[in-house]
Amino acid sequence: MPIHSTGYRPWNETGVAPWRRWLAITTTGVQRAWKSLWLKRLLLAALFPLVFFSIPIFFFEQSGRDPQSWTMFERAMRGMTRGTPMASILDGVPSDPTPEQFQTVRHSVWSFLLLTMLRNTQAFLMVILVGIVAPPLISQDLRTRAYLIYFSRPIDRWEYILGKFGVVAFFLLLISTGPALLLYLVGLLLSPSLSVFWMTWDLPLRILLASACLIIPTTLGALAISSMTLESRYAAFSWFAIWLMGHVAYSSLTAIPTFQAQSRREVYQPGWELLTSPYQILGAVQSYVFGFQQSNQWVWPAIFLLLTITVGSLILLFRRVAAPMRA
Repeated sequence: MPIHSTGYRPWNETGVAPWRRWLAITTTGVQRAWKSLWLKRLLLAALFPLVFFSIPIFFFEQSGRDPQSWTMFERAMRGMTRGTPMASILDGVPSDPTPEQFQTVRHSVWSFLLLTMLRNTQAFLMVILVGIVAPPLISQDLRTRAYLIYFSRPIDRWEYILGKFGVVAFFLLLISTGPALLLYLVGLLLSPSLSVFWMTWDLPLRILLASACLIIPTTLGALAISSMTLESRYAAFSWFAIWLMGHVAYSSLTAIPTFQAQSRREVYQPGWELLTSPYQILGAVQSYVFGFQQSNQWVWPAIFLLLTITVGSLILLFRRVAAPMRA
């Protein structure tokens, strides 16, 4: 009497559409990354900037109902807007603005607060989050030969890369796009009427575009670094080293000009120096998206660099993913 049947066994499960196969890789990667305690703490920390930036929006909307509160709000914003185009916008508003003048400056104030949150706090959290999630995604597959399991199934290289991309992008959406959209919603709830939506309807689109400028090149770049080594700790070190060296290079190049400008009571506006730092490159492009980049001289080189990183990382990923199969 046979113990095991070696005959054909029918497949009784529900099949997955081809365009959804990459989601299985993303879901598994998210579940594995979610086990990290540091990642959970980082996601919790991403909510604090939302609370912090909700305060100036509250006082701004309050000053619209009480004109005397405008002076207090303007003084509080001076420290945040010093050296930015927003400072000149506030200079053009009188100490006792009319309702029409207040309505015209609302879009700029909301845009500046959204940009500041995305560029300052959320960009810093992004570097740490990607350094936690991305390094082991491909390097561990290469070290353990898990790619043999992946490609023994009907999965193409682009589905594998898209699945890994979705893991990092999911968490970046939680710490960048999500809080920014919630801050915009808070502004709508604090505004006097929902008609404010028609004055600021473009801000959610700008948030999505600025988030894409942040998520796409950084995620693909981190995955490309992960694919170049079998040890995830080397990939993590390389990721943090790139950001640290870029910051050191930018600070070294701008330290003396900034000091000289401050001695003349002026604000130093960096030029080509911002192209040495990934953080400054992203900031220039995001500022352009929100309409605060006055000079386009170095914006287009920054955009070109982001496109170059994106395309180069994709080419490297396709070559590295396919390399074990050719061996």
